[in-house]
Order: sequence, then structure tokens, then C-alpha cells
Amino acid sequence: MKINKLLLLVVLAFSGVQSSIAQNCQAIDTHETTGWVLPAGKYCLNVDIKQPELFDSHSMRFKTFSGAGLLSIINGEGEVDQHSARSPRLEIDLRNHTLEARPKNMVGVRDNVQSERVYLHNGSIIVPGTKEPNVGIDLQSLQSPRTAYARSTCARSDSSCGGGSASDGKAPTYRQTEHVVEKVDVRAGWLGVQMVGIGNTIRDSVIEVDSRGAIALFGPGSKIENNTIIVHGKGDPTPEDGAIVLWDGNGAVIRNNRFIFKGWLKKAPPGIRLIDSADVQLEGNTFEGFAVQVEQVGASSHRADR
Repeated sequence: MKINKLLLLVVLAFSGVQSSIAQNCQAIDTHETTGWVLPAGKYCLNVDIKQPELFDSHSMRFKTFSGAGLLSIINGEGEVDQHSARSPRLEIDLRNHTLEARPKNMVGVRDNVQSERVYLHNGSIIVPGTKEPNVGIDLQSLQSPRTAYARSTCARSDSSCGGGSASDGKAPTYRQTEHVVEKVDVRAGWLGVQMVGIGNTIRDSVIEVDSRGAIALFGPGSKIENNTIIVHGKGDPTPEDGAIVLWDGNGAVIRNNRFIFKGWLKKAPPGIRLIDSADVQLEGNTFEGFAVQVEQVGASSHRADR
């Protein structure tokens, strides 16, 4: 009898905890095949989000989505807000659900608001296609340093590094974003994760891409830890290739990651490409199929701790 009472108390206590968690977690709004959240608060995904291919009988072709997000961060009116103030952390718990696009021009999670302190975790993202609109996680907002800086020649390093012209020889001003991506499996065609800002983190995740680059981070103080990064190497090689590419990544830490190249009869890109990124700490990483583990461009330096 005492044991049964004890079990009952445990069950009641657990139910209370579960109820409290449910009350503190707002279900993500979804409409047909997309979802959205606001820039602060805790959100949970309770269903898979899957976008099928849709045929347009008027144009007699499949519809395109031009980089639209399966799950988007928006402001209160659903419009893009380029001047949002620093806010409390936005937590997105995918609860082991999947965001999946069949069209080849969508983004898994897209920031439209210049968000800060996003914590995205516990789920899977599948976005096929080897064109630029296909990104698994894009936390950079529509008007960020990447837009102005990361699409042509980097004047400071006298090298093509995927950036807009930095004609004054200085890095752009980055915001203190402190995003965290944790325990997310990304399968992307073009790019797995892209973030802009100071102090961003990717950890305990699997990032797999069909193309030649898995992670692109802009800004100092990033951490990339305990991930498996798989590159298949499809598409034409470019000077910006790298399984991980850091721009202005001073003081970044890349630790305990496993790099795997699976491109059959293809040349692997560098495992890590540093562009104007100084004092980067490399520790405990392993490389399979990468002839060049680290390539430095411009004012870059790194130290390897064994």
C-alpha cells in the first residue's frame, strides 16, 4: 500500500511538472504548411511542418517560394521590422518534429526581424536544392552585414570571400546576437546554417549538405562544438568553399567536431576556411576526406590545441 501511494505521488508530481511546462510553452502558430513565431518568448512545435510541391495550372509549372521560411520569425504585424530593440530570449523547441520542404527554394527557419538570443533546439530540418535560397537555418535578418558585406570582393583581404565591398578596410558592425542552435539535424541542399552577429553557437547537431559548404558564420566570438558536419560536394567549386566558413570570426572556438566529405570523384573544399578571423581556437576536430583541414585568408590566424 505504501508503495502504491508513493507511486501515485510521483505520478501526480510529474503531471504537475508537465502541466507547468505546457503552460509556459506557447504552441507555434501554423497555417497550412508554414509556421511563425514572434521575437521573444518560448514556443513549441507540436506537429511536423511539411511543404509539398504545388503545381500551378496557369503557368504550367511547379510553384517557387524564393527562400520563404517553413518557420519564420516575424514581428507582431507579420511585417519585417528592421529596427527591433534587444529583446528577451526567443526559445523554439521543435520537440523532435520535422520541418520539411519538397520545393527546392525554401528555408527551414528564417529570421525576418533582426532577432537576438534565439535558442533553437530538438528537431530536424530538410530543405533540398543546391541554389542560394536553400538554407536550413538562416538567422541573419533581411538587412544584415551579410547582405551588404558578404556577396562580392572583400577589399580588406584582397580576396573573393563572398562579401560585399569593405572599401574602408574595416569589418561591419555586428550586433550581440548570442544565438544558439542545439541538437538539430539539418539536411540542406545549399547551406546548413547561416548566422550573423557576436557570440553565436552551434552544438551537438548534425549538419549535412549536398553542396560544398555547411556552416557560414559572420562576426566574432562564435562557438562550433560537438557537431557532425557532412559535405557531399555537389556544384561548381568557388573560392568561398569550406565546410565551415568564418568571416570576421575573431576569438571563435571550433571544438570536437567530426568533418566528413562524401563527394565521390570530387575535390573536397577546406574543412575550415577563416576569412579575416584571428585567434581562432581549434581543438579535438577530426577530418575524413578533407585534404586541406584549415585555410586562412586575409588577417586570419588560429591555434590548435591537442
